[in-house]
Amino acid sequence: MSNTNSLIFEEYNDPELIGYSHSQNGEAWKGILSLEDYAAREWTLGQSSIAQKQKSPEIQEKFPDCYQNLGIKYFMLKDLNLEATSKTSQIVSSCETLNRIGYCIRPGTNNTIEPSLVVCIGGVFTPEMHRRNGYARVMIEKLNQHYDKIRDSPNAPPLLKNLVINLYSEVDEYYEKVGYYSLHVPLHHVTALDEFNEKFCNGYAMEQNDSGRLLGYDNYEDLVKLQDIEFKKNLLASAKAHPDSFVFTVAPDIDIYKWFEDRDIFIQRKITPNGSVKIPPFGYALKDNSHIIWHHNWNNNLLVIIKLYISEDAKKEKKKEEKVLRELMFYAIEETKAHNLTKLQFWDEELPLKEFPTLQNTLSKLEHESKLYATNGSVSAVRPPIGFNKDTIVWENNTKFCWF
Repeated sequence: MSNTNSLIFEEYNDPELIGYSHSQNGEAWKGILSLEDYAAREWTLGQSSIAQKQKSPEIQEKFPDCYQNLGIKYFMLKDLNLEATSKTSQIVSSCETLNRIGYCIRPGTNNTIEPSLVVCIGGVFTPEMHRRNGYARVMIEKLNQHYDKIRDSPNAPPLLKNLVINLYSEVDEYYEKVGYYSLHVPLHHVTALDEFNEKFCNGYAMEQNDSGRLLGYDNYEDLVKLQDIEFKKNLLASAKAHPDSFVFTVAPDIDIYKWFEDRDIFIQRKITPNGSVKIPPFGYALKDNSHIIWHHNWNNNLLVIIKLYISEDAKKEKKKEEKVLRELMFYAIEETKAHNLTKLQFWDEELPLKEFPTLQNTLSKLEHESKLYATNGSVSAVRPPIGFNKDTIVWENNTKFCWF
């Protein structure tokens, strides 16, 4: 690596450079897409409503002093010692962040819920020719400094003062070198779909009497509002249980789910002959508003549970809560089978097996032990705010819901 004085960290929004970055990192993450289609998908996601949140009139009115900090941001590291033969010839590493609204509670605030800017790093990539030079580490260090400056600005409103950064690592504990601590959440897989349906779901929906509804692209904002109430309730409970910790969560937002749906639809169209597809449902809600939201992971041939919500009324009685879970899982299994996907996947924090012993017992009998509490290849990691450390930060809803 060149002398650090030659390294320049920049934020950019040039479409040509964004396309270049995606054409570079696509070799690692394109999955079943062509490189060209992968770059097109990333551009599509970059134009989604959550990625362009800063343009929302409602958000501009709610956060007039800092709305510009929301949405997707693109960054690169340039080495000026390299010959400048084109716009991209000096780029040695790049990344992006998706900045979303969250909630937090700080110690000593009488459990007051405040807004928090939750910055999630993604797309960290160094081209092969520039690897093993420490460029990525320098870039993340400078990215940390960039957001520290925003947080520490004298007139920063609460959203920015409560800024917290997280990421999802595919390289073990690499990011601990730059201040990020892993909070691994294991995965569970249901592969014996028919057997699970029979033994756990009890063929529930054969009755078809719940008067529920399938969830479309954006027709369930009422359900997201219920999630918001639950998130805040759980945040307060967590703060009381950890009075000396910084407790935070990404706030529920239908635009987050639409980001998954945009991803879902784009890939489905690319892998379907003639690109003609019927947009699938993205979840199911029962008449009591208990609901499940899922994502079709076409790359890995599985259905992922993004969010599972059980109504407050159902939670009052364990037997009733379990019945609702059986019903919701039935629809997830049916959706998995409808598209010939091989498995249903969920993060343990989204649906903790220890809290549902009947579910755990059923899966333990049906699935090989390697399918339960499996290592998550996308390890959650967080950089604690000033004054806190890995033992005094609590990340609520650390699930696929806020993955980027």
